[in-house]
Amino acid sequence: MSGPIAFARRALSAVRWRTAMRRYRAGRFRAETVLRHGDAPEVAVVMCLWNRRERIDAVLTQLDAQRGPRLSLVLWNNRPSDDAYYLERIRAYAPHGALAKVVFVRSRVNVGGLGRFFVARRLWVEGYRGTFLMLDDDQDVSENLVVDLLAASGPHIIAGYWAWTMQGDYWARTPAEPGDRVSYVGTGGSACDIDIVSDPAFFTELPRYFAFLEDIWMCGYARRRGWVLRKVDTPIEFVLDETNQHHTLAERKAEFYRYLRLDDGV
Repeated sequence: MSGPIAFARRALSAVRWRTAMRRYRAGRFRAETVLRHGDAPEVAVVMCLWNRRERIDAVLTQLDAQRGPRLSLVLWNNRPSDDAYYLERIRAYAPHGALAKVVFVRSRVNVGGLGRFFVARRLWVEGYRGTFLMLDDDQDVSENLVVDLLAASGPHIIAGYWAWTMQGDYWARTPAEPGDRVSYVGTGGSACDIDIVSDPAFFTELPRYFAFLEDIWMCGYARRRGWVLRKVDTPIEFVLDETNQHHTLAERKAEFYRYLRLDDGV
């Protein structure tokens, strides 16, 4: 589609995006506590939702089965049409283990994985300090996930399962060994010092064109500030790969990595 109608739609989309960014950076989004169980949680787990609503029961069950500290799960949903389904399934779940709280955030604008960092910024403003965890809804995890991630975490550290050493380009990479210092850590199955969002520059310096590549941005932003990125040894299995957005972003990932001009001599 081209012409005045297409231009108007693009302009409207741009306005909605800028409005959402201002609201979300400032923490002005409604977060509904849907489920509570037992003692106050110690560690926050943040997950973005988009097109895998059938996974919500497995997510709740696997996090509830975790060893280690009590957990607060914050779900950021980028697809409003699925809000009711998620809320129904969460309310129907009967926790009995590590899952102490589930918080649900509705987003009228699809901001992709950047939503997890809006949640982190709000937690930071509210006084949360230390490590928060990130997980994707296409990952099956063991009961040791939280323990494994926390064991590798610390101040100014990002540690995760999906970790690579780059050779000057996003796709010129080799898989890392557990404990290795690396160039890149994916957000899914990772532990991150929440100070990553202590400065609003994390959001304001991210180019709009690359806004859906928040994983590359997180790593580049941290590395330029002297943070350490490490590989974590923990069992994770990916499911529903055909629903992953990375299939449509391959070229842009490489372009963004080159744009950041990172020194891969980690």
